[in-house]
Amino acid sequence: MWNKHEHEIPRAQFEQRIEQVRAFVVEQDLSAVLVHSAPNIHQWSQTGHVEYLTNWANLDRIVDTIVVVPRAGPAFMLVPGTDYMFDQIEEVSWIENVRMVSSPDPRSISKGFDTDVAGEKASRGMMSFSDAVNDIILSHDCGGRPVGISGIEAMPTLIYQQLQSSVQGGIAAVADIVAELRQLKTPEEIMLLRKTAAISDLSYETMLQVLSDGMWGYELTAAMDHAAKRNEADFVYHCMHTAPGGDLEKGKLSIKAHDVRLRRGDYINVNAYVVHKGYWIQGDRAGTIGSSLGASAGQALRANLEVQDDVLAKIRPGLEIGELVRASEEGAKRKGYDLPGGRIGHGQGLDYSERPFLTAGSKETLKPGHVFVLHVSVGIPGTNILLNPIADLCHVTENGVEVLNQFPRGLFHT
Repeated sequence: MWNKHEHEIPRAQFEQRIEQVRAFVVEQDLSAVLVHSAPNIHQWSQTGHVEYLTNWANLDRIVDTIVVVPRAGPAFMLVPGTDYMFDQIEEVSWIENVRMVSSPDPRSISKGFDTDVAGEKASRGMMSFSDAVNDIILSHDCGGRPVGISGIEAMPTLIYQQLQSSVQGGIAAVADIVAELRQLKTPEEIMLLRKTAAISDLSYETMLQVLSDGMWGYELTAAMDHAAKRNEADFVYHCMHTAPGGDLEKGKLSIKAHDVRLRRGDYINVNAYVVHKGYWIQGDRAGTIGSSLGASAGQALRANLEVQDDVLAKIRPGLEIGELVRASEEGAKRKGYDLPGGRIGHGQGLDYSERPFLTAGSKETLKPGHVFVLHVSVGIPGTNILLNPIADLCHVTENGVEVLNQFPRGLFHT
């Protein structure tokens, strides 16, 4: 949400999440759990844990942030920032205890830095992350036990080293409780994900309206970016894979601006990354300009779509994720292709990639409330060619699956 007074997710839900983390603290006999997230602009990393507990889910959060959930007393948010951020936090979050701390990183946008960065004067009297954690734990009589860290995989080395050397009681290796909680979406979160998917659909509708022979790839993605932004996307990025005349051996997959002119009969695959009020979707659609797509791309695309359809039809609560991946591998093999990488998708929500991870060998079972992008990507054996022509944002329900993005899934023609 952009303003806590016009919220989609109520305050009580954020408070319940904090209490669920606190119950884990007590269960594991910890002093506290430190919930860390990278700055929001680090969109391929884990940025969603802090957002999940505080609702500070927009691009204003430009610094590493930790929420301290002690076994007793209120939660605290620690921000190595500057004072104007208090106003930004107040606009979106109900968390009442926010402390500015010094940063161990001289590149941080912070009013103060740890003493080992530039001396005592540079700290401006602020506590470091570790000093603030110790103060919170001791002031609420929670000492004498270790702390756990949730979101450790995204934590900078400097912050971790400081906590490891200075936090009283040390650091215990525990499960990531926030990642566990986040993977099952509430009805309010599903509503936001539906809106994100609808924005992505609108960007693909714009593609059909503007795509023409001779257009540069970066012109197409710019038009799609603009359409998503006009419809309330926080963040949007479109990238492309094209092949002239449908010949995949001559193709180009670009994450950067796609500096290729698009021609009639080309293979055109557009990948969409869209965020709305913190919630992500990855979409993929493929097609061509004109009435037909031939050469190697036409055959491979049709095979890939058929494998995706078969796997999509198998999704249900209780199914082992490893079984879903195995079905993808077997389907690709039957059609003469392989499945590079052993991954067919990943959870989506407040992060681009989160639990559940659809990886080979996973024993985890699908559950109602799981939301993930399914993108079975086939490869041509003996080559480096990889297709990723379709992505379905899947919501596992009590009875099966709901696909949230609704733009037509088949081969598009313009």
